[in-house]
Amino acid sequence: MRILPMIAMGAALVATPALAATKAAKPAAKPATTAAATQASAPVQDAMLYLKVLISALQSDKIEQPVKGALVGCLYNNSLGKITESMDKLIADNPGKVSRDNPTQLLSALVAVCGYQPEGAAGAGTAPTPAPKTTAPQGR
Repeated sequence: MRILPMIAMGAALVATPALAATKAAKPAAKPATTAAATQASAPVQDAMLYLKVLISALQSDKIEQPVKGALVGCLYNNSLGKITESMDKLIADNPGKVSRDNPTQLLSALVAVCGYQPEGAAGAGTAPTPAPKTTAPQGR
């Protein structure tokens, strides 16, 4: 029975410096309310929007698997910052066609930035090339 109060007292003594340090650190940190901080957060806000559109597309049943695969591959091979830069450039180049307020337009732009082309668009005027036949045995 005597051990329980000793453990509680030891825990209180150990936690006291940590609690004191967190209380002292909180007033020292000031929120950034300058114009530079607001301007710097604009690309972050855009990146969050693009990521939200990407995630929504991945969760949607209406989006085809090849498109989802292209989006995942794009995110895997490129940083979100690079994708954001490309999206911002595409939106700036096409002001009347792509709006940040329309998620469908953003998804179309994101798919284009990621380099996805539907199978029909790649060879619209030509017949598809047949896959080469392999003579190597398959299976066992």
